[in-house]
Amino acid sequence: MQKKVIVLGAGLVGGVMAMDLQSHFEVTSVDINEKALEKLKLKGIHTIVADLSDHKILTEIVSSYDLVIGAVPGFMGYKMLETVIKAGKNIVDISFFPEDPFQLDELAKKHGVVAVMDCGVAPGMGNIILAHHNLQMEISDYECLVGGLPKQRDWPYEYKAVFSPIDVIEEYIRPARYVQHHQLIVKEALSDTELIPFDEIGTLESWNSDGLRSLIDTMSHIPNMIEKTLRYPGCVEYIKVLRESGFFSYEEIDVNGQKVRPIDVTVP
Repeated sequence: MQKKVIVLGAGLVGGVMAMDLQSHFEVTSVDINEKALEKLKLKGIHTIVADLSDHKILTEIVSSYDLVIGAVPGFMGYKMLETVIKAGKNIVDISFFPEDPFQLDELAKKHGVVAVMDCGVAPGMGNIILAHHNLQMEISDYECLVGGLPKQRDWPYEYKAVFSPIDVIEEYIRPARYVQHHQLIVKEALSDTELIPFDEIGTLESWNSDGLRSLIDTMSHIPNMIEKTLRYPGCVEYIKVLRESGFFSYEEIDVNGQKVRPIDVTVP
């Protein structure tokens, strides 16, 4: 009998994961957006339309599954992970939430749950690669350069969001943490810009981003660790203009008598 897997979130990443898992498991995809589920339904994947921010509904939905895959936006990630753990279900999660995931460690142990968080590309695959080399050698320096870039550089942004846009913006505003000589350093996102040449691609621009995440604790014996995000040259300057102009702000402003968060206008 096939194991039953439920994927929470049917966006650009969650939808692809559901289709990949379908070849080995009985898969169900859940999202509040019925349109996002339509293409998965055509592939023979079971679908459920539901508001995953409702933790009572979420608890009921995951109750009959063997494994949960979390693919919701970062602002929903921590509460979603907490709810699934309380439901006693093992979970692999890719959401880029700002909260400290180790706050859920005791809860997971109490419920006998394995919760693998930040299991994307970086953080995620980068952590796995570092762990592999950590078993083979003594590492003094770890630098992760990561960035999903479109082959076609279309003006004005020369970028295509392949996951939740609000999580992309988090890379531009969330303070970046890195380790230097065993000391934790915190700088603003988009700081310490560098130009780095790559064969067959050309020169890219890098900056400090908060992608080390759990490695700061689990690989604390490594004296120097840093993650930097890559974009095409010129990105940092115009992203800083948008950030400093308030387009990424979560604070409400008054627009003709209406309260609006600038981030809600920028993200769509």
